[in-house]
Amino acid sequence: MRVRKPIAPALAVFGLLVLAGCAPRTGAGQSAPAPIDEARLEAGIDRAMGGADTCVVVADTRSGHTLYQYGNAGVCMRPLPPCSTFNIANSLIGLDLGLVTPKTVFKWDGTPQPVKAWETDADMSKAFKNSIVWWDQRLAQSVGHDRYAEELKAFDYGGRDPVGPVTEFWLGPSVGGGLDISTLQQVGFLKRFYAGQLPIKPETAAFARQIMLDETRTDAKGRAYVMSGKTGSCSSIADGSRGVGWWVGRLQGPNRDLLFAASVEAANALPGEEVQQRIKDIFADAGLWPAGS
Repeated sequence: MRVRKPIAPALAVFGLLVLAGCAPRTGAGQSAPAPIDEARLEAGIDRAMGGADTCVVVADTRSGHTLYQYGNAGVCMRPLPPCSTFNIANSLIGLDLGLVTPKTVFKWDGTPQPVKAWETDADMSKAFKNSIVWWDQRLAQSVGHDRYAEELKAFDYGGRDPVGPVTEFWLGPSVGGGLDISTLQQVGFLKRFYAGQLPIKPETAAFARQIMLDETRTDAKGRAYVMSGKTGSCSSIADGSRGVGWWVGRLQGPNRDLLFAASVEAANALPGEEVQQRIKDIFADAGLWPAGS
């Protein structure tokens, strides 16, 4: 299922390449990143979550160049609802517009929630970690449809169009949401975010990076590996018979700095939290970071 390089034309479409004059190059005193064992990575994906509806993209954070792609162009460019991975962009928008601060707490109104962890007052960090949908919906009401349309175009985020109810446009067609993004576009958005290429304040980006931190592991030499990211799960078609599970983010280690996006879109698709755990295990088996304890 691996798509072999080069795939530059597809990357150009989604903005993963930067201008040649801006792309960092390996020079004197700067070692090249360690190569990826593609065979081990592909074998791990095949075993754990592979199939015709799976896409996994791994790219170099500095250059944006795709280093590995599991899934063909039709799968990896397929427009899908972002589900709760949209919380990354939503947090950036809310913070940068001054509608919330890192300390803003929204009060839970007592309405029963589908997830017990959502039945609580929460600030942005807590809402992000637990994917508290009502929290982002309340923020969305403050942003409004017209401002979302402006911001998504400025971010070049997926289809860039917040079609549907302002509190649900990222949650898939089963609730009337029409915003879409492909797996390759997820990586493109992350590249622009981590490269400082989004039209946002530095302090906004810094706080978003902080709340995206997920797990740190240490290898036998005492070197740290840091994974950041966001999960997401929702229906991918209007009748709810198919869904998508997401895990997107960044993996920083002593000899690599990688962006990744993984999606599984299918009937009874893996939820985002399961995609997250499987990708962590797959990356460990492929030697990209240490195995968990």
